[in-house]
Amino acid sequence: MDKPKFIRKSWLSELKSLTQEYCYDFIDNKSGSLLKVFGFPIIAGIAIKVIAGKNMFVNYEDTRSACFIIMCAAVWCGLFNSISAVVSERANIKQRAATPNFYYISYLGSRLIVHFLICLIQSLILSLVFRIEPHRYARGGVVLNSTLLNFAITIFLLIYVADILGLAISSIVKKDSWASACAPYILIAELILSGTLFKLGSAIKPFSTIMESRFGMEALGSIARLNDLQLKIQKTVPNVPHEPEKIYDATAEHLLRMWAYLGIFIIVETIIAYFFIRNISKDTRGK
Repeated sequence: MDKPKFIRKSWLSELKSLTQEYCYDFIDNKSGSLLKVFGFPIIAGIAIKVIAGKNMFVNYEDTRSACFIIMCAAVWCGLFNSISAVVSERANIKQRAATPNFYYISYLGSRLIVHFLICLIQSLILSLVFRIEPHRYARGGVVLNSTLLNFAITIFLLIYVADILGLAISSIVKKDSWASACAPYILIAELILSGTLFKLGSAIKPFSTIMESRFGMEALGSIARLNDLQLKIQKTVPNVPHEPEKIYDATAEHLLRMWAYLGIFIIVETIIAYFFIRNISKDTRGK
């Protein structure tokens, strides 16, 4: 009697199964993560309200500080969403890779989809900080008509690109503890080398071009129209000039370019993550 013919599932079918499985696992078995993932944007928003809410969109310095804090919060959210997502499943990936119905592209795709939704919710929560004093900022958006929507898109891109960076790191390291140890250093590098609050020397400045935080901060500053805001000192000495900064040009061309750069980061980091996830099953460094 002939054995029943094995029918291999398609990668699309496997993508659907893995996405549902990861979703249920996140909701059912990681209830503590829900508070961490969605609680942090709320706490960050409250902090921004306390620190800069009174003078947000009133003067240049406080508005730039608020944008910087939002950028920091977005990078932090994304990075810690995923820094352990792959490394914690290395043994499971090796086991599944030995089965005929496992597709690496489906595995990574399921993570990208679920984390996309997580980052979307986080960005909506964090974007609410701009509702503190909505009458203060310019009503006409730089690219889209809604200023708030421009902010929300930028924050989402910042969180998601940092999230995929976390996935890439998580796919490279072998141990969960290594991933956790890497995260603070990456965050510090992103903040310092963004080049927006600290003047960088000529030898270090080129490194800012590989920092997603730089492009996110430039985008936020453009939407906030930092170049149009008054300096604190101008309240008492009106004649002090406020030289516009090119990095904060409030033009559609500039903002779209910043969004495009963040999109390129997403693509490159996804390719890196896929490459290293494929090599997990070949890795002989322990289980």
